[in-house]
Amino acid sequence: MSSKPSFTYINPQELATRLRAQDKNIAIVDVRDEDYAGGHIKGAIHSPSATFLDGGIETLREAVKDTQTVIFHCALSQVRGPKAARIYAESTDEVRQRGGDAPRADQEVLVLRGGYTEFQALYKEDKELIEAYDPELLQEH
Repeated sequence: MSSKPSFTYINPQELATRLRAQDKNIAIVDVRDEDYAGGHIKGAIHSPSATFLDGGIETLREAVKDTQTVIFHCALSQVRGPKAARIYAESTDEVRQRGGDAPRADQEVLVLRGGYTEFQALYKEDKELIEAYDPELLQEH
């Protein structure tokens, strides 16, 4: 295992800029569980942390294999998001080392700093960036 970190961070403003530019080279992976119901970043792939290791990682890897940048997040990006990013990056490296069908070699793995909580605090009114925003559902979770 490498001592090099398996991911770096992206701030909400940079992600918003890339989304507004309709950057086709990014995939956003939302690993929140039931808290996803209160809204999400537009176009995000929902891959709940509860099922991520139970076959979800292979499905995700296939879905994003041609994408240059994969951005993970959870509510705060303190536990679930970084853990999923690390597991994804490390398991993808293992697939590559075995000669398996892995995503592109130059794929970058990032974590959204502050998670969905910070992103929606900045952009909750922006329908270009946020879908299905429901503050009542967010408060329930």
